[in-house]
Amino acid sequence: MEQLHIPPSGIPRVSKQITINHMLTVPDHKPEVDCIIDATVDIHIIKAVVIDTPVHINCHPVRKVIVIGKAQIIVKYVAKVINQQVHAAVFHIPFEALIKWPGGPPAGTEICVGVTVEHFQIDPLDYRDLMKVLLIRLDVYHK
Repeated sequence: MEQLHIPPSGIPRVSKQITINHMLTVPDHKPEVDCIIDATVDIHIIKAVVIDTPVHINCHPVRKVIVIGKAQIIVKYVAKVINQQVHAAVFHIPFEALIKWPGGPPAGTEICVGVTVEHFQIDPLDYRDLMKVLLIRLDVYHK
């Protein structure tokens, strides 16, 4: 399975936006957060498969794509300690998406998934808890 950032045909066959929003907690073995320096996100698609459904629209079968992935977030921050003030916390957040594909290819067809991070934001709530807002678009293409 291949992850593409530039679509092979220029136009995705089907797309879906998903949000991955919730609180992250800096592990207890790390010092508390004074302020955030930087945060990065990297999206990995683990699996994407086309499945058949019994649904039809205008005599065309409606297929679905199951996408399973993981967002890796690295937060660099200034810690509330005197020695070694710069620290990083790494978080792995799994996600799943079900994308409707009317008239899509049959189950088992090889597909590619392009990922676009449309919005990413990390805000401290207190010295251990961080609020994450992540909006990604998944574009599915025939391989």
